[in-house]
Amino acid sequence: MKRGTNMLRTAMAVAAIGMFSATLCAAEPHYLITNNDYSSGNSSTSYSILAQGILKQIAVVGTGGNGNNGLGAVATKRVSILSKGAENCAFISDAGSNDVAAIAIATLILSGTFPASSTDSGASAGVGIVNNGSYLYANFTSSETLATYKILSGCKLTFIGDTPAAGLKGGPIVDMWAHGNILVASFQDGSIGSFNITSGTPVANGDLQLSTGNIQDGSSPEGVDITADGHYAIFGGTVIPELVEVSDISSGKLTPTVVYSDIGAGSGSEAIWISPDETLLYTSSFSSNQVTAAHFDKTTGVVSSGCISGTLRGFEFEAGLATASNSGTGGALYVAEPDSDIGIVNVTENGGSCTLTESPKSPVHDNNTITVDSIGVFPPRAF
Repeated sequence: MKRGTNMLRTAMAVAAIGMFSATLCAAEPHYLITNNDYSSGNSSTSYSILAQGILKQIAVVGTGGNGNNGLGAVATKRVSILSKGAENCAFISDAGSNDVAAIAIATLILSGTFPASSTDSGASAGVGIVNNGSYLYANFTSSETLATYKILSGCKLTFIGDTPAAGLKGGPIVDMWAHGNILVASFQDGSIGSFNITSGTPVANGDLQLSTGNIQDGSSPEGVDITADGHYAIFGGTVIPELVEVSDISSGKLTPTVVYSDIGAGSGSEAIWISPDETLLYTSSFSSNQVTAAHFDKTTGVVSSGCISGTLRGFEFEAGLATASNSGTGGALYVAEPDSDIGIVNVTENGGSCTLTESPKSPVHDNNTITVDSIGVFPPRAF
């Protein structure tokens, strides 16, 4: 009887171990991925995201192209992450060679390097990229064109065509975000505009306009984000103290932006990122080396003051943002720092107040580049 009981316990233990091992094998990876933007053989560095947002480097993948050493706006997103069914991909722009590289998340192996047209060029101020699950869009700043790629199986891309994309005064796109059937863009000349992407190829919505912040305060709209329900588009800015602008896009087009200029004391709000639960709006202050979390009401689109970090360790500039978790306020906030570092800021919220505290493990230095402006996280935020 005792022997049988022991055998049963052993069998149960073996089964439990097997189930645990299977769970580990089936667990979805959790990565932070960079665009190293190196002008002489570009690459992308992947880090495992560990407890408390700590990063551990696991792979460096060559893109097959060349970057431009970070030339251009720090708000320009040069990494785009896709998670759709079995397709899990990281897309990396190569501004120096005017192409987009694709990396399969499952293997962290290059799937290919995909050129646009022979007239597309982004060498002067970078190439921003976003995707809507079916198509990837690349804004080439020198040629002022918006390229459309169809996303194929195996993280492959096929170039479809170009759409002219210049601001009201002739400036190139700085940043953009795609949501459903709309792509919203900010332009270097202080204007904003949107495109209908129902059929894949962008068609201008005819709403090109100077932002209210540009008219009133001289701010140039920079980073772009869109709420999960597609109701509001939000723009970062360049003035001191920092401001953000909100446009109601529920009609399918941009409306004049509402300016919120009392969100914090940082120097600029170039890059922006909405928390997964949409209660906080994160901004990076390029020249004061800080990040801000403003309170955001996703129902009304109203932005109000929240909290600001102390001066982050490392270099004096801050760039692109992403959150470690896809729930709540995101847990840890990652900050691309153009001196080849990645800042880690822990976020806490309690009773309507928030705190931003730099992790003792911050910053993480990337030895594979001379600049880090853009980062992405897999799995991506759900909107």
